[in-house]
Amino acid sequence: MHPLHANPFGQPALQLKDVIPGAIRALKPSLFSGASAFSGANIPLSSHVVVLLIDGLGEIQLQEFAPNLLLSESSIAAPMLTHFPSTTPVALGSLGTGQSPGQHGFVGASFYVPEEDALFAPLQWGSHPHPLAMIPSAPLFEWASSNGIDVASIASENYRSSGITKSVLRGGVYLGTADLADMERIVLDRIGYARTPALTYVYWPELDRIGHVHGPGSRLWLAQLRLIDAFVCRIAGAIAENAGSDISVVITSDHGMVLCPPDRRINIESHPVLAPDVRWVAGDPRARHIYTRPGSGPDVMARWREVLGPDFDVVTRVELAAEEYFPQLDPDFSERLGDFMVIARSDALLGSTSDSRSSSFLGQHGSMSVGEMRIPFRVFHSGVNT
Repeated sequence: MHPLHANPFGQPALQLKDVIPGAIRALKPSLFSGASAFSGANIPLSSHVVVLLIDGLGEIQLQEFAPNLLLSESSIAAPMLTHFPSTTPVALGSLGTGQSPGQHGFVGASFYVPEEDALFAPLQWGSHPHPLAMIPSAPLFEWASSNGIDVASIASENYRSSGITKSVLRGGVYLGTADLADMERIVLDRIGYARTPALTYVYWPELDRIGHVHGPGSRLWLAQLRLIDAFVCRIAGAIAENAGSDISVVITSDHGMVLCPPDRRINIESHPVLAPDVRWVAGDPRARHIYTRPGSGPDVMARWREVLGPDFDVVTRVELAAEEYFPQLDPDFSERLGDFMVIARSDALLGSTSDSRSSSFLGQHGSMSVGEMRIPFRVFHSGVNT
């Protein structure tokens, strides 16, 4: 087990993939009557579970910049971790399937798909490859819905037809929103009128967008966080009005974020030593999949290690599987991994012309630091923090 998959007491840490199984068990425990080693998140028995995922809100940033908000009031003994690489499509794949990235096959912000002989970026995914063909198992929302749970997803109308929605987050009804006020209205309507047992998934992306451009802890980032906190306060207040309602509101995220100064950026394609014999650059600036020209892999890795030094780990595909960077890696997905990965250890990043906009961001994620990997897990149950 990789060190970041464990907590300081030596036990496996709660992971994002455990959230939806925990919610389903809270709603309908009988569905897990035969599970002897269930590892879902600890959520009280409920008639309705609302899971709010705030994109880009790391536990470290929450405690550092906003310790007095409602979002910070409830904590768990063991930290919750997202999945490596710490990036949105990987995290949403695990949230929606209850599986590790090695099982569901989303192994980065972008990655090589051998059957297409092309790079694939899930966040830019429309209808090709077909969403039903990319994920080997049914997503949890679909499974819950088929077992009598009233499932709804609440997110921007723009995401209704995305590949991510149709693959790992499909199931139940999709309720599109225009802004945070619209989202609040729909969530409150679900709390009042959903048929129980009910599971409601809510996704809000703005904090991540602001953090990328202005940095976590910036004035605009803090202003957005206060808006989110006020939103959560009103939702918590709504469930508190009926103490016997058995409604749980779960707050979590997909990853944290760290600051990467402009002078700590290395551009791959313009570097005289790094660029030769590289066929494709994928992943995030802090967790790159590097695909080399046939036969050149060992020489390219040796050069990269010499140039990059202690700021980055250069890890071969074999090592990525053997050292459990990708636990339970499905052999069918092994070629999606780079010939090697380059993983940031400090505040450095590797920019690329393949994603020049995201390479320019001040706020970054993707690597394995605690600032990127540790995420919140909060539960408000009928107005009581747990």
